[in-house]
Amino acid sequence: KKMEQEIVDACLKRQLSYHIYYTTKSKDSIRYIQDMVKEYPEQRQRFICVGGDGTINEIANSAPGNPNVEFGVIPNGSGNDFVRNFTNRRNFSDINAQIDGEPRSFDLIKCNELYCVNMVNIGFDCSVVIEADKFRKFKFISPGISYILGVISGFFFKPLGTRMKLTFDDGTVIEKELTLTAIGNGKFCGGGFKSAPKASLTDGMLDICAINKVSRATFVKLVGSYKDGTFLQKKSALKIIKYTQAKHFKMEFEETQPICIDGEVSEAKVIDFSVIPGSFNFVLPKGSDLRFPDDTYQTL
Repeated sequence: KKMEQEIVDACLKRQLSYHIYYTTKSKDSIRYIQDMVKEYPEQRQRFICVGGDGTINEIANSAPGNPNVEFGVIPNGSGNDFVRNFTNRRNFSDINAQIDGEPRSFDLIKCNELYCVNMVNIGFDCSVVIEADKFRKFKFISPGISYILGVISGFFFKPLGTRMKLTFDDGTVIEKELTLTAIGNGKFCGGGFKSAPKASLTDGMLDICAINKVSRATFVKLVGSYKDGTFLQKKSALKIIKYTQAKHFKMEFEETQPICIDGEVSEAKVIDFSVIPGSFNFVLPKGSDLRFPDDTYQTL
């Protein structure tokens, strides 16, 4: 609401056709966008959402691959991990920079029938999100603190191992208990954890990071390098971490498990993962671009 007048002023100044819509419930943005696309099927439309990674996920699932639809985000979530993949992130909160921005075609991850913009997390990372959501219901607990409390709760009171079977197209099979698995299109999750340091939004590949079941003491030693993305440079970490890239693979569980897709939790027993190249038309605000692959991302 604080941004509404700024949006109105910018659009009127440029004589743009615009509409401000307040969502009322989960998935409401999907319905709204699909209705607008149906009403104006041949007209180019740009949808800028105010929200976090879960909101971006919703809009991406509304019209994937539609060349007349462009999506952007003004980050207002608890983690805002997707925009960490870009330079000059302050531009994302600048209405004029958003209007003057140009769309770029980025990949999407397809998980069964759902699409993922940034990252899928299974195991410990997912349990942290579930626990953090419980604390977030208390109005006096901020999103940042709720995530920290989620980490503590997941670490001390939840099992650090889920049996999974990962089957790749080249015949490789990984079947074991894993502390967590992260499947990245972008590099970051959990408010700045660089879980997929080699991931690119434009390379047509999935980045899979799988960590063996380890003791809590080993996990504590590992978590620092897992956060800053330097674990691939440590021999000790590579003994317990499998990091690979693929265009497609299948994941199976012994029973239905929670999975976290862009911070939103659902459930599955079998997941078919694939990459859909160039299917997400995302608006980069003027003055922002993709970060370079060799960027160390020390300032987050």
